Amino acid sequence: MIPFFIVTGWLGSGKTSLLKNLLYEYGSKKRIAVIQNEFASSGIDGIDLKNSVNDFKLVEINNGSVFCVCQLSNFTNLLEKLSVEYKPEVIFLESSGLADPVSVAQILNAYGIKDKVILQNIVTVIDAVNFPKTFKLMPRFKHQVLVADKLIVNKTDLADENYEDNVLKVLKKWNPYAEISETTFGKIDFEDLMNCGKPLTSKEEFTTMKAGNKPDIGLSVLRMHDKPTKAGLKEFIEDILPSSQRIKGFVNTAQGETIAVQATYGMYDLTPIEKYDGRSELIIFNDEFSPGELHKLFKSKISVNV
Repeated sequence: MIPFFIVTGWLGSGKTSLLKNLLYEYGSKKRIAVIQNEFASSGIDGIDLKNSVNDFKLVEINNGSVFCVCQLSNFTNLLEKLSVEYKPEVIFLESSGLADPVSVAQILNAYGIKDKVILQNIVTVIDAVNFPKTFKLMPRFKHQVLVADKLIVNKTDLADENYEDNVLKVLKKWNPYAEISETTFGKIDFEDLMNCGKPLTSKEEFTTMKAGNKPDIGLSVLRMHDKPTKAGLKEFIEDILPSSQRIKGFVNTAQGETIAVQATYGMYDLTPIEKYDGRSELIIFNDEFSPGELHKLFKSKISVNV
């Protein structure tokens, strides 16, 4: 039986950073497979992982939640093929930040997967800074906390003085049985995940809960051939940042660099990277701009001076 981990958490909480660290430390020691799930058609996070580490098998399921009935057949066939052909020693499923995982135990038990994998732990990554802002997006976000065996509170170095009351106490109230680890930059020990205790309540009780509707968040995927200056890209990100829950992707600039874009709730990072030969592509969760408006705004920044 292959240990199977669900890694969930809201947009920008640090799920991919967590996997990067685990793969960097243990990718050469264990045969690790990673299944990445994204609501959009593009696998931005998969590119990010592959550019960081190589010692693992990556499989992507995009265009919807892996926990949705529309993906079940694809998911089970993928798991069966993965277990036979790659023979992983451990599998991590990084679910979309918008996914509601309340049905995961039912999926793993009811669709012929239970003879191949065993659900080791459900790990939910929490953004210590932006956790209070996501309360309005319940029940989907709350479900991610309820089903967790392990709660990893990330970005604690950026948390404010109300962190204990606004984050830790709320998490303990929602799920008093989960183990909580506090960290920065998604750093966690693999053995800590493997050995974390199971909740006293069974995850089976959550299989009867109704999954929350998909949050009303605009999702746009921008694919661009135009190359803005770095200054133009910075202006574009700053223009849409106040109304964007999450921005991620890669942009090829007029200076010949590729910039990795990461933005979450008002904070952003633009980092030059190597080993990227694809086109410019951004996934943007935004409530104010339509895809057409975002394209128009992006093109308006092409001629911005360096």
